[in-house]
Amino acid sequence: MKVSVLLAISAPMLVSAQQSLWGQCGGIGYTGPTNCVAGAVCTTQNAYYAQCVSGSGQATTAATTPRTTAPVTTTRTTTGSQPAGTGLDALIKSKGKKYVGFSADGSGQFNDATHANIFRTEAGCLTPENSMKWDAIEPNQGSFNWGTADTLVNFAQSNGKLVRGHTLLWHSQLPQWVKNINNKATLTTVIQNHAAAVAGRYKGKIYAWDVANEVVADGGGMRSSVFSQVFGDWTFLDVAFKAAKAADPNAKLCLNDYNINFTGAKLNTFIQVVKDLKSRGVPIDCVGTQTHTGVGDSSIANYKNTLTMLAGTGCEVQITELDIAFPSTSSSSALLNQQSNDYRTIVAACMGTSACTGITVWGVSDKNSWITGRHPLLWDENFQKKPAYTGFVNGINS
Repeated sequence: MKVSVLLAISAPMLVSAQQSLWGQCGGIGYTGPTNCVAGAVCTTQNAYYAQCVSGSGQATTAATTPRTTAPVTTTRTTTGSQPAGTGLDALIKSKGKKYVGFSADGSGQFNDATHANIFRTEAGCLTPENSMKWDAIEPNQGSFNWGTADTLVNFAQSNGKLVRGHTLLWHSQLPQWVKNINNKATLTTVIQNHAAAVAGRYKGKIYAWDVANEVVADGGGMRSSVFSQVFGDWTFLDVAFKAAKAADPNAKLCLNDYNINFTGAKLNTFIQVVKDLKSRGVPIDCVGTQTHTGVGDSSIANYKNTLTMLAGTGCEVQITELDIAFPSTSSSSALLNQQSNDYRTIVAACMGTSACTGITVWGVSDKNSWITGRHPLLWDENFQKKPAYTGFVNGINS
């Protein structure tokens, strides 16, 4: 997961506390802990986001030119009376779409009454935020950690929810033993075995798999990774998708990426990759646009056009990791209202695109968001519905 270009604001960094595994530890506008707990390393994903990842990952940088805005000086405001609603998933289903979903992970969320109640009443689909990523589920070759992923799948099964599997192949959160492979035949077998084990374990329990994640470079073209470097072309995707199809023939198979919520070279490359996969007979059913964006981002007004372009691939379109972050940790009524309007616009774009089947929000409460302190979700830190929730409802009803 990645964050699109968000409004930036400078602020002093706090260094006294330690961030938990998978938590944010740096980036433009971030003011939280920059030190990770033992066993985790703060790794830069892009200029706006660094994350505490397991192992000894190396920090990377991305060339990003942030837009700036005047500092927000108002203090955080309360959200007032709570919007009425009988559940986002039930509402979107009544309008002909398949689901509203949320990312989740860890037995703590499912054992927590507040989280569990929101999942049961508001969600129709769950996505594991981290527990199915390669370094979490197969940190050593042939040795799998199933516990956290099993917890999510079992909760979903017990409560009648779909599951989006995330993700079988990604350049990030990848164990070192995979990064060390330099032989195409070896890497082919490793991809096939990983997909067979993970997708095979959950066969018949996954609605859609993000088979591959973030394979397109920010400026277009192929992202540099062990997969692209060893294969030398896009055919590592053929291997992954065919292996996933063999492991779970009924799951929808998706290509997922970030920063394709606005037009440009990256979106164009992504669309061409999908079309080329289909022309080679590779089984691909869906495309995922993560849609990590910021309040007032210029891409939001054109979002419907982006979905139309993605639908032109002939694939099902899914919004897979939606959040809309404030430019800093400060809040105001104006920002809350703009965020509500932005959620409405994005959701309405999906409702108006027949190929768009569902929307996953990347978390429930601002308290637990990966974008620490920047209020990107539908519930606030106290699990009270924000105006953003109303905006989401209005988008469904548009």
